[in-house]
Amino acid sequence: MASLRKIAPFVLGFLSVLVACTSEEPTEVVDEFRTINIADSLGLDSGDARIFILPAPLQVVSALHVQAIPYKPGLISDIPKELAGNKEYRIALNLGINTIDLGYATINSDHQMGINYATNVEKLMDLLGIRSALKAAMIKRFENNASNIDSVSSIILDAYRASHEYFQLNQREGVGLLILTGCFVEGLYLATGVDQALSNRQIHGLIALHKEYAANILLLLHYYRGSDDVASLLTKLEALSVELETLNYTYNSATGKARLDMPIQEEKLAAIKAKILEIRNSVRI
Repeated sequence: MASLRKIAPFVLGFLSVLVACTSEEPTEVVDEFRTINIADSLGLDSGDARIFILPAPLQVVSALHVQAIPYKPGLISDIPKELAGNKEYRIALNLGINTIDLGYATINSDHQMGINYATNVEKLMDLLGIRSALKAAMIKRFENNASNIDSVSSIILDAYRASHEYFQLNQREGVGLLILTGCFVEGLYLATGVDQALSNRQIHGLIALHKEYAANILLLLHYYRGSDDVASLLTKLEALSVELETLNYTYNSATGKARLDMPIQEEKLAAIKAKILEIRNSVRI
């Protein structure tokens, strides 16, 4: 499973484009989630860009697998069925959430659960108008490769990249950011929900990395706060960030792992778990 270990240190290129300084006028805003020029607010000079470290789509599930953390299907067994009729905001967040659940089921060889979530991912991409960005039918590829974890991981990453490339080309990076936020939410939900979350120091490090992810997502989502939905989400993310703030860790950029100064105590883990569950419940279809 060496290839799974390589998935973790993954930086989303679309975010560097989102905040890159240019000499052009800001793009005219015609809806809530079009590209916006935030370079001036970040204090960047013309031609500069800032890279934000954010969670890879399969980072948490691959880390749990490498650490041989027992699969807990109950965490994702409530599979959404009524996907149509939701706002773009909620659909985008749930595309991220369902992508993580797809990865979690697949890496743990739960083929039927994986197929169910792959079907949802394809439907959510349809609702966002982006399934055409895929080079081949996702479900057919998934079914043909369901027993090959590396192949399925590649399929998931292909769908994820296709989504972000579509929104970048169509100046809709705000929607891409919502997808990534859904990945963040579900990843932390799984990391805090597995049975060894309190006892395993490697899981503690994985949880601690979300302190930086949360700060970066908050900064970027802040520029879409004009949306009532985003404003409500920001309030909940800020409360989560307060709980994560007390986690002190050392980050190893070579391995993509973090090590805490001291283990996460039961009370702190319970507080983080409660906050991320509240966020998940508020956005999940």
